[in-house]
Amino acid sequence: MSSETFLFYDLKILLPVIAVAVGGMFSLVAESFSSPAGRHKTLPWINLFFLFFATFFINKSISGDFGDSWNLFSIDYVKEIFLYAIALCSAIGTAALHNILKNKNTECGEAYSLLMFSAAGIMLMVLSTDLMPLFLGMELASFPIYALVAMNRHSKASNEAAFKYFISGAALSAVFLYGVAMFYGATGSTLISSDVLPGREGIYQAAIFLLSFGLLFKVGAFPLHFWVADAYTGALAAVTGYMAAVVKIGAFLGLGAVWLGLFGSSANVVIAREAVLFLGLGIASVVVGAITGLAQISARRILAFSAIANAGFILLGLCYPYFAKLNELDLDSAFYFLLTYAIGSIGALTGISALMDSDYDDFDDLRAMARKKPFLGICISVCLASLAGLPVAAGFLAKFRIFAGLVRASFDVPIIWGIAIAAFVLAVISAVYYIRIIYFMWSYAGPAAAKKSRNNVSTLLNAAVGAAAAALLALAVWMPM
Repeated sequence: MSSETFLFYDLKILLPVIAVAVGGMFSLVAESFSSPAGRHKTLPWINLFFLFFATFFINKSISGDFGDSWNLFSIDYVKEIFLYAIALCSAIGTAALHNILKNKNTECGEAYSLLMFSAAGIMLMVLSTDLMPLFLGMELASFPIYALVAMNRHSKASNEAAFKYFISGAALSAVFLYGVAMFYGATGSTLISSDVLPGREGIYQAAIFLLSFGLLFKVGAFPLHFWVADAYTGALAAVTGYMAAVVKIGAFLGLGAVWLGLFGSSANVVIAREAVLFLGLGIASVVVGAITGLAQISARRILAFSAIANAGFILLGLCYPYFAKLNELDLDSAFYFLLTYAIGSIGALTGISALMDSDYDDFDDLRAMARKKPFLGICISVCLASLAGLPVAAGFLAKFRIFAGLVRASFDVPIIWGIAIAAFVLAVISAVYYIRIIYFMWSYAGPAAAKKSRNNVSTLLNAAVGAAAAALLALAVWMPM
């Protein structure tokens, strides 16, 4: 084969990323030539076209299990599923942006291209097997989201949320990059699967610690959760749903890659300490998310603390195979939980954004809204039921697999039995605030019930939230991992 053919094969794995990035550029250029009234009629469809194009490349071009000759990227069955999930969540996010910007009569069409650029960055994170493209993807995903959080320019809460998110994100990105430098010093390479050089175990441990904290910030786990509530409530609800889903996918796939690389190394002491770190931060995140969420009366703040709690469950799913002394590190339960959480959170927040009459989403603002839009209300209820871990929806099986894994690990490490019981109790507690949202959406009482929503819900948004609900029901029957 010629050098050009080899180059094409090397770049073949990046075709979905390239398709989404080109879609973002095309949307940005088209926005400049669109009239203010026509932007929200054409730009969403440009996004959807290129997202579909990206899924075509996933299905037809890179299906299989291989990497590039530079060993910077790889694709396997799990990554393929998450590339599809990113495309689905980006399509739902596009529909949510279209609905909310059209209802607010906002001219900022650049939001569509920013969403596509961030999706390209997340896809790059998912495919990366080297720390440098992982960092580049993380930054490519982060900067558009900073702008999306600040999109509501006349809102003080939005500007404050964007400032806090940007400052803390920049600081933790520097921490992550310093971890990359130390990792290179300890291994002589930036490949995630690199083993530690003799005599450099201390540097390696510090590097893994810094890399983990940089990624734990992105997922909003304790004690790096301080930005989550402000960013989720300051941003438009459509942006909040996209952040809750897609950012977590990229960060947890990156964290899983680091954990897998560490598990395959010879640094047994570092592996044990990282497992204890994940276990401790996981249960702490569940405690903070479940208990603090009970005191909230805003749907977005509830789902912000839900994000913290669910980050904790995923961390428990990452670490229990180590304590169960499995021969191979099986992360399928954690990744299945991540998949159901991402789809459930973006479906719920997208639907809630359509029910809101204003920037406020207190329970009284949502009262009886599902009665006026029953299809949307049913789909939101399915998404919330999945997040709560109720039967029928996929979230029930996801939490069951995490608890089953913890119980299995408790036979080798008895203290995990207590952690499993505490996590189960906290899961029941957190289910209460999801059920409260469902109750208020369908309740019929007071003057708010007679109030008519001023928002028009587009067919595109109905289809997007319906797709999220259908995906959760399908995942309850067919578990891909």
